[in-house]
Amino acid sequence: MTTEPPFAETGYDQAARVYDLEYPDCTGDELEFLTVSAGPAPARILELATGTGRVALALARLGHHVTGLDISEGMLARARANRAMLDPETAVRVTFTHGDMTRFHLGTRFDVVVAAFNALLLLPDAGARASCLAASFEHLRPGGRLVVDVFAANPIDRTPDHETVQFLERDPASNRLITRERFYTYDPETDRGQSLLIYRLQANAGEPPEELRLGYSLALMSRDQLVDEVRAAGFADLETHGDYRRGSWSPESPNLILCARRRAR
Repeated sequence: MTTEPPFAETGYDQAARVYDLEYPDCTGDELEFLTVSAGPAPARILELATGTGRVALALARLGHHVTGLDISEGMLARARANRAMLDPETAVRVTFTHGDMTRFHLGTRFDVVVAAFNALLLLPDAGARASCLAASFEHLRPGGRLVVDVFAANPIDRTPDHETVQFLERDPASNRLITRERFYTYDPETDRGQSLLIYRLQANAGEPPEELRLGYSLALMSRDQLVDEVRAAGFADLETHGDYRRGSWSPESPNLILCARRRAR
């Protein structure tokens, strides 16, 4: 039996090495949803918690001007490396900036602010989410659009779980085999789900594997809680969708996507 290690938040610097092996490029229905939300190119788009640039680079390929903001220097380094693989005309449309998504001052306004892939739920509490939404509001032009892509919690998200070892792709830098093991716990005091992912890069025979850890927690929130927080930040014309095809939201929906506007004066 595997002994469950204690949970600890790690940040994303270590996991930046393997992040792109876990999460695919932004394509298909996800990209189509964001494309429709952005409107005709070239729009000015800010992506919060941009990570390695999976969303930002996809939108830049469509002709948009994108700023990606992230607090992890490791993730930003990977994002810049990924940008370097684009053609020069596309790469020049993407800027990656180090910063805290709860308090940022970029000196410009955008047509769209995107918080994809549960980014808003990673923030530690309601105060941090309110600060993030307030900063997003101030960085949108009048009539600009906010897109928040998260999930709504259900009872199973408050149940501990353990995913046994799985094999991922080989590390492109060293060709070493990579495995991942995931431990999931629930903290009732904060009402957060806690994930600890352990990546092991296999070494030569007789040598121990190199181990990387990613520990993060997500706020387990209902649709109504998220809607109330977005409205409290001053946004109007709020819509909710249950998937990237803009289907109606229900408790069984795979996503909870909130779209709202900064009201035009």
